Amino acid sequence: MSRGDRTARKTRVLFIRPSKASFIEQDLKLLEKHYDVRTLDVFEKGRSLGNKVSVFWRMFRGVLWADVTYSWFAEVYALWAVRLSRLLGKQSVVVIGGYEVAQVPEISYGSALHPETREMVAKILSKAGKSIAVSEFVKRSARTIAPDADIDVVYNAVDVDALVPSEPKMEIVVTVGGATRPRWVLKGIDIFVSASTKVPGAKFVVIGPFDQQVVDGLQKMNQAVEFTGELSRERLIEWLDKAKVYCQLSRVESFGFALAEAMSLECYPVVSDQGALPEVVGESGLIVPYGDPIAAAEAIKKGLRWVNGHDARTRIAERFSVDRREKDLCRVIDSLVSR
Repeated sequence: MSRGDRTARKTRVLFIRPSKASFIEQDLKLLEKHYDVRTLDVFEKGRSLGNKVSVFWRMFRGVLWADVTYSWFAEVYALWAVRLSRLLGKQSVVVIGGYEVAQVPEISYGSALHPETREMVAKILSKAGKSIAVSEFVKRSARTIAPDADIDVVYNAVDVDALVPSEPKMEIVVTVGGATRPRWVLKGIDIFVSASTKVPGAKFVVIGPFDQQVVDGLQKMNQAVEFTGELSRERLIEWLDKAKVYCQLSRVESFGFALAEAMSLECYPVVSDQGALPEVVGESGLIVPYGDPIAAAEAIKKGLRWVNGHDARTRIAERFSVDRREKDLCRVIDSLVSR
């Protein structure tokens, strides 16, 4: 199809998704405002060989129809999409979530630790028309695998208007992360609990699924730390709304959705110096060395003395808004179509 023919209609986007996670659905809604979009759910009917054949056939037909394919995560289905797009003269976009390019051997975290997977991800990123990283940290990680890849940073977005502070702030310190094996180490839950022993008078809360054995071990440090288990979104927001400090003391984070939502609700952020966490927080909170509960405790004490969290909310609104992501995604797709 000539460019003149294409401009007579909306650009066609084949939206390829492995799940209906909220951040994926957010992108779908944004793209549907500007383009003619069809979705392809790669795991809707499981991961059997029969389903893989069905998905490949539907993808082939979808690529024939589309001008651009848009795949969330640099997984094997994205490799199919990129290869079919090149074969059929179409453009392709791949969103890198972070795990695909992560390499943290001390906690066995990241797809890129495995040579075969690393090679596959390198092929995806190198051959895609454009890759999107959700943070500068993810872009740097991707560059170690695919130095020649064309990568733009388009930050994940938070709907700040839907997160309006309404509760008086209390002496509560919250972190979100599973106290399960092996996520409790990844999320720095042990560091959080250790820091709690050095901050008397404040309530420390861990939100997320947990293994009772892990909790029993952590509570030997401080039985007063509350482990809520997995909560509904409404209950999560209630905790963040009344917490004065939010901690994310993780070993690695590709972005930090819970952190950004907590900042939108005017929690004072205290984060480790790992991954994309410093990018999100900037100067609106405190950044501490990973694995240092004493430094974390001192930062938390400062956060508890803080008058308000307006700076944190303003940072999210200005840098990580839905409007900004919408404009950046459209810029990426429009630039590909115009080639």
